[in-house]
Amino acid sequence: MKRYLAFVLAVVLCLSLGITAQAAGSEKDKEVLRVAANAEASTLDPAQTTDASSQQIFNNIFETLVYEDEDHNIVGKLAESYEQVDDVTYVFQLRQGVYFTNGEELKASDVVFTYTRGAESPKIASYFRDVASVKATGDYEVTITLSKPSAPFLAGLTFASTGIVNEKAITEAGENTGTQPVGTGPYKLQVWDKGVKLVLERNEEYWGEKPVFRTVQVVAVPESTNRTIELESGNVDIALEIPTTDLNRVRDTEGLQLLEQPARATTLLGMNCSKAPLDDVRVRQAISHALDVPTLVKAIKGDTVEVAYSEISSNMKYYKEITESHDYDVEKARELLKEAGYEDGFEISILVDEKKENLDIATVAQQMLQAVGIKVKINTMEFATMCAEAYAGNSELFIVGWGSGTMDPDTVLFNCFHSSNAVDGGNNWARFVNDKADELLEKSRVVFDDDERAAVYGEIQDLLAEECPWINIWVRKYFVGIGGNVDSMVMDPNSCYAYYKVK
Repeated sequence: MKRYLAFVLAVVLCLSLGITAQAAGSEKDKEVLRVAANAEASTLDPAQTTDASSQQIFNNIFETLVYEDEDHNIVGKLAESYEQVDDVTYVFQLRQGVYFTNGEELKASDVVFTYTRGAESPKIASYFRDVASVKATGDYEVTITLSKPSAPFLAGLTFASTGIVNEKAITEAGENTGTQPVGTGPYKLQVWDKGVKLVLERNEEYWGEKPVFRTVQVVAVPESTNRTIELESGNVDIALEIPTTDLNRVRDTEGLQLLEQPARATTLLGMNCSKAPLDDVRVRQAISHALDVPTLVKAIKGDTVEVAYSEISSNMKYYKEITESHDYDVEKARELLKEAGYEDGFEISILVDEKKENLDIATVAQQMLQAVGIKVKINTMEFATMCAEAYAGNSELFIVGWGSGTMDPDTVLFNCFHSSNAVDGGNNWARFVNDKADELLEKSRVVFDDDERAAVYGEIQDLLAEECPWINIWVRKYFVGIGGNVDSMVMDPNSCYAYYKVK
């Protein structure tokens, strides 16, 4: 009976991980790449989200017109070449003989459809904000005309959520675009059993170099230590987001490797500025002064990351370190609350996903804010649900990691703080609306001189430090454990991992 029970438990474990039991070391095993992710994708429609867990999948199914190479140059992907004809006109020549996984050939009309559709989506519309027109000037030629010169325009087209979709496939899918992805990439969707596993299948008709692995099985394992255990036990070949407590454990285990990559992302505590009492800047500043951020970072992450002193990470262009933004001062916090009419404090909620380190932030923040009379309720949700709530403006405080997605800070600063994005479905989760911020953010897009652009971004970061829609916590660093069938993996500062490049 005991043996039978052990066997049943083992089978249940394998099924819960979405991993087919196979003979260890078999050739069939070596064709399957098994990944433990920290969260499940929210959708497989690129125009409908910017979250990292979804983009990791987008990056393997869809392809962008251009991409950022290892030297940070913007080069052609689906566009074999491109030319900037004048200040506002770009002409892209598409690769010929590229096919979507539904058998349709890539044509200029698909690019026009993708970008027109993207401009209508509040989640990615800012990437097309300066686009006046997108036209098919031939079967394999696309001409984009801007309404004005735009410094971040090309960088925005490297973002995974601007991946080219097939017009026919999107039209036929109707309301099911999030579960029926059709791209030109090295993988295609085989099955997505939500809450269990997502399986990618090699695109045998892919125009470029084909992936080593026939299939990729991605399983969401929100509990970080469990991802480490799955890697150690050989149930997965790749474990994303290895927690701080397990770094040496992975380093010291024979047969495993720990990879690390400084991220273009920060972890933050955001505040919904449209809701009282957070609509009062004094309250937001009080919360900031009540949090001992360096101590919080040390307690949760040790010495593995650095404190964030800006909304953009320290490895990005135009970063400005504003250390006084973390001036821990409980008395000052109390004074500000008294001025704002909240001498006795108030009750508020923090929206957070199931990721352990985010829950740890919420717990520590809850304790620190109690000292100034602010009673915090922690609302924990599955990641996709949490995102939906925040996109809808239903949060008060929220904890999330936010990355740039591209090498240009516009991706974070314009997306998250311009008033045009403070709408349902927009990336301005803080619902921050400020005329001066809008003016500076719009100016940053039309300034091309490097020194002048740095000055404008410096002003933007100073203003955000004063207005405090976010409390920046730490600059993220991605830690990934590999083993099993994997010899090497290319890391990515945006965590958009290319599983098709895994060897």
